[in-house]
Amino acid sequence: MSGQVPEMLYLDGEFMPLTEGRVGVEDRGFQLGDGVYEVVRIAGGKLIWLDDHLDRLRWSLGEIRMVGALRDHVLGVVIPRLLQLSGVGEGTVYVQVTRGAAPRDFPFPPETRATVLAYTRPLEPSPVDAILAGVTVHPVDDIRWARCDIKSTNLLGAVLAKQTARDAGAQEALFVGAGRVVREGGSSNVFAVFGGEVWTHPADARILNGITRRHIVELAAGLGIAVVEREFTLEELEAAEECFLTSTSRDVMPVVGVGGRPLAGGRPGPVTLALTDALRAEIARLAGLPAPALLRRA
Repeated sequence: MSGQVPEMLYLDGEFMPLTEGRVGVEDRGFQLGDGVYEVVRIAGGKLIWLDDHLDRLRWSLGEIRMVGALRDHVLGVVIPRLLQLSGVGEGTVYVQVTRGAAPRDFPFPPETRATVLAYTRPLEPSPVDAILAGVTVHPVDDIRWARCDIKSTNLLGAVLAKQTARDAGAQEALFVGAGRVVREGGSSNVFAVFGGEVWTHPADARILNGITRRHIVELAAGLGIAVVEREFTLEELEAAEECFLTSTSRDVMPVVGVGGRPLAGGRPGPVTLALTDALRAEIARLAGLPAPALLRRA
């Protein structure tokens, strides 16, 4: 649209409009999924928990033996500059690092330079009506690899799961592992409430330890809400008092149905809404915005 600031890209040391970015055909991220990524929240023109995301990015790079990939890219400076150039007030920054371009072969190339990119994208926060309406989830077998703690660009398992959920009329997939254990969503962490306690899968190799997940655990402690990291089954979830998802792009989203059946009366519960209020208030504080209205009184 005329007059709009274009979505901005940082690519290997240069800033440019996103539409001008080009990556080589033999980039290992493109051909082999050999890379990692992060998504950072923008609220009120501010980057939310950027340091946490960059710490996890560096950890993921270490796990795939790319420790020096960011040597020439000071992302703690680059990303704020990218946001400044973009003018995005509400949205996300997508960050990706791959092993770079090399003739296609599975072992690491002897010499290659990492491909480092980041771009902004506008995204409006979830409106209050959508939060209170909640979402439904659709269980799928977890067919992903065994290192889901690494935020890898290998996302085909999530692509297939999310399409299956959409085909079933649900808004999110629910990965279910051996023993019918609920692990996480297609791109979210899962929490359930039992006897007033909040349960969530342990932060092991089978799930991504989400940045929003971590802060929800901290906020819950501040509210006196017990959070227990323990496995629970799909059958236990179906009988839970409440359930909610967390992610960078959607904060907290109540779950009101599982596998085509209502959960807990089909509406968000008090623990979910208390934590949603706490997270919304914390993000507003970090962004320098007015405190949002409390959902528990909506």
